[in-house]
Amino acid sequence: MFEAVHSERSSAGPAAAWALIADLGRWPEWSEQVERASVDGELAPGATLAIKLRRGGTVRHRVLAVEPGRMLAIEARFPGGRQGNEHRVEARGSGCEISHRVYVRGPVWPLLALLFGRKRMRRTVTRSVGRLRELVE
Repeated sequence: MFEAVHSERSSAGPAAAWALIADLGRWPEWSEQVERASVDGELAPGATLAIKLRRGGTVRHRVLAVEPGRMLAIEARFPGGRQGNEHRVEARGSGCEISHRVYVRGPVWPLLALLFGRKRMRRTVTRSVGRLRELVE
């Protein structure tokens, strides 16, 4: 399995960070990979997210878990593997900690990680968290 994780502290409250994560229309503001994102109904387990990438097509992710105000976990399936994203917001004093985790797993994860680009995934995770922090502060 491959994973990239990054967290940053923000002086903003957790509600401000969660509002950006839960509003799929605003994902292009903080994720350099996303051109647009939408959900088929409510942001709830079992729902499907359609994420149009800036370079590439549309990838469909299934919502695995949502803890409103705290966590969103989504996953896309590919032949022989899965790619997932977890967005977390945790209260820390008067501010919060924003985290993003991307993973690739399954029998052919090394091939998928090569295809997606390990370095690009690490850079994207770091930049998305940094941009989220900037937007909420």
